[in-house]
Amino acid sequence: MNICPGSKSKSFLFFLLVCLNALSMFATDAITGRVVNLTTNRPAAGDKVILLRLENGMEEEASTRTDSQGSFVLQPAGADAGHMVRVVHQGVNYDLGVNGKGPLEIAIYDAVSHIGNLEASIGMAQAESDGQTLKITEMYSIANNSAPPVTQSGPRNFEISIPANSVLDSLNVRRGGGIWTSLAPTPVKGQQGHYVVDFPMRPGDTLFKFVYHVPYTGPTALRIRPAYPVRNFAVMHPPSMNFRPMRAQAFTNPGEAQGLRVEQVVGSGPVREVPAFELSGIGVASPRVSGTAPAINPAAVAARDPEKPAAAALPSAPRQPETALWFVLSGLAVLTLAAAYAVWKRRKRTA
Repeated sequence: MNICPGSKSKSFLFFLLVCLNALSMFATDAITGRVVNLTTNRPAAGDKVILLRLENGMEEEASTRTDSQGSFVLQPAGADAGHMVRVVHQGVNYDLGVNGKGPLEIAIYDAVSHIGNLEASIGMAQAESDGQTLKITEMYSIANNSAPPVTQSGPRNFEISIPANSVLDSLNVRRGGGIWTSLAPTPVKGQQGHYVVDFPMRPGDTLFKFVYHVPYTGPTALRIRPAYPVRNFAVMHPPSMNFRPMRAQAFTNPGEAQGLRVEQVVGSGPVREVPAFELSGIGVASPRVSGTAPAINPAAVAARDPEKPAAAALPSAPRQPETALWFVLSGLAVLTLAAAYAVWKRRKRTA
């Protein structure tokens, strides 16, 4: 059968177009990397690796598993959006943003249910009142200095204890160097004002910030119960509010920070329960150190993985108020060191 030259040319052009279209699907550079288990100092083999597309939230675009050397290759569908690589190891997510063309190095850790020496390096409770409600913001920096380094993972990693007549407004968590994430804690059945948070405690610092309010009808007694022992704890309030400890010499006043009076707990060891105190009066913190967050309806809270891309758990950019609050915490640590140095110098001079 004879085929005319024109038909051959058309067939070749069609075949060429199909090939070019197929090649364009694989034109995007592959994302490569290696996963290392820093608990064992060995490559992490067999872990699931997910490529997340950061365009409309976090959408899974590709997935694979690490080989015997911990290496992986992911092929993005396109380069028109930012990407994040997530490694899932023993049920815990480890995320790293994709920047540049070089191979990624992702560190993961073995997961345990409990680390015995977890404690907060710094904690604080900031109070303010508009005459109708008393608003309390508690913040803690939990340090995981485990050796060898491991991640504490479990449904009760962090616990919130607030007055029974209070309303929990918001909870935000941030890993050291990461971004703030809004979470919905799980209420403990039969224990009003008690919540648990399933957020993994990876090596390093994990920051917790939660806000609640109680009706204000006059002097209000409060008792703060930290989830972990706290090395340095202080209550901070506007100077127009009155602070009265329920036990004499339980607090000291090293000064003011960012326009707030600092009432520091006295003691040489970690604080396991903050001495009771009473607050009264009206005072609102400066906008630099007072932030707002979306309210949480405790009745509608359901247990879920806070690391999954759910609507209520999507990471958001840190707001300036939270940055300023942690700056205040750093100032509190400086005040503590300065007070300790002053006492030491006075004793030396007396001797």
